[in-house]
Amino acid sequence: MLVRNSAIYTVAKLVPGLFGLATTAALTRLLSPHEYGLYGLALVVMTLGSIILFDWLGLSFLRFHQSRREDRSFIPTFISIFIVLVMISAMTLGVALMSVIPPDLVGAYVVGLLMVWASAWFDLVTRLATAEFQPLRVLSMNLGRSVLVLVGATITAWLTRSPHWTAMSTGVGIFAGSFFGRVPIPRPSVRWFDRSLAYDVLVFGIPVAASMTLFVLIDGGTRLLLERLDSPQALGLYTAASVLAQSTIGVIAGGVSSAGYSLVVREVERGDHAAARRQLHANGALLLAVLTPASLGIALTGNCIATTLVGSKFMSGVALLIPWMAANSFFNAVRANHLDHAFQLGKKSYLQIWIMGLAGIVAIGLSLYLIPKQGAVGAAIAVTVAYAIACVSSMIAGRYAYSIPLPIATGARVGICCAVMALVVIQLPDSGWTGLALRTTFGGASYILAAVAVNLLDTQAVVIGLAESVVRNWAVFRSKGAVKKLR
Repeated sequence: MLVRNSAIYTVAKLVPGLFGLATTAALTRLLSPHEYGLYGLALVVMTLGSIILFDWLGLSFLRFHQSRREDRSFIPTFISIFIVLVMISAMTLGVALMSVIPPDLVGAYVVGLLMVWASAWFDLVTRLATAEFQPLRVLSMNLGRSVLVLVGATITAWLTRSPHWTAMSTGVGIFAGSFFGRVPIPRPSVRWFDRSLAYDVLVFGIPVAASMTLFVLIDGGTRLLLERLDSPQALGLYTAASVLAQSTIGVIAGGVSSAGYSLVVREVERGDHAAARRQLHANGALLLAVLTPASLGIALTGNCIATTLVGSKFMSGVALLIPWMAANSFFNAVRANHLDHAFQLGKKSYLQIWIMGLAGIVAIGLSLYLIPKQGAVGAAIAVTVAYAIACVSSMIAGRYAYSIPLPIATGARVGICCAVMALVVIQLPDSGWTGLALRTTFGGASYILAAVAVNLLDTQAVVIGLAESVVRNWAVFRSKGAVKKLR
């Protein structure tokens, strides 16, 4: 079930990434770098607001769902908390508009907040489907959202050439996508609001929110510094590269993690910690086996991606950024989707504050030093170093919360397979659609063949099983054909 559901969740998470590539390709041709930079600023607001105010709520939902799923006040309590967070975010933006936000950026921030609410609601609904082990509903919602965002944003940009209306269209598409899964959502009710549950959620979630706020300093804060210390054009390049690399790798990691995390929580709530650790080891091995070649592949095909998927004004800058984006996405995905589970399972989420605080200091400090010298590339380097430090710190501090097994043997096999893949890929063309197709096809094929050769994730047994199934089906087919001839 883990591999099957992980495959569905990965497709569900990958769909927005693929459609995001298409959306980026379209918008970078319809909008100027300055206009796309303003659109990117709205995306930054959406990302920051979602992470700071709402992501902790989704994680808390997954952590508490298995033990409270039969309680009819469970979902209404979370929806009530969501509504309160919407009101707090609206008041916060109102204060910011009167004090710190420049007049020429008011539109981007207002639209960005609307996108925050849409994205947060979509995330909460998909978390419900995930906790109920309904990957096909998650796939339906992500597919619907992706199509609506691509079509809506592209048409709006073509008709208006306005980054604000384009961002608004993106938010509408995200919100509408939450209805495609047909997930039943009960109405919030004061009568069904559970104060004790809300207290437990806040005790668990507030440290998570604090650590995510510090995470914002690494990613979103770096982007804001880039816009201030360099230019909106530089932010536009950085945003385009992040969509092409970070989003793709992030959704792959999220897809793999979605299937396994709830299974681990279920075992922990049952008190079977041995089974939970076995599941954690399986989750980590699968994550490493999928995420490492994906990250390396994107880094190795960065120039091909840039020369095919973005406008001509973006090509050179994006090509330089993609390898760094792939590296920092890998470190961040391993931390967020495996190592940080120790703090959530052990309910010691406060330890994440120290980890992200250290990484945030490193990111901001390096950004202040590198952005004036190297622009967008300097920002990408700063984030890569910070995420690497956060990854190592989580590995160490997680031992004090809940023991997370590390799939070292699997990692060694993955390294061998990736080395084979890299040797093949670097021999192929490095630009255009031809290079992209060849590097993707032969790179993926070489990794799979190497995985079978070293028996990564017991692939040899899978291949043997498939071969035996084909032989049996062929024998049945031949026998049926022989019977028909005799008749």
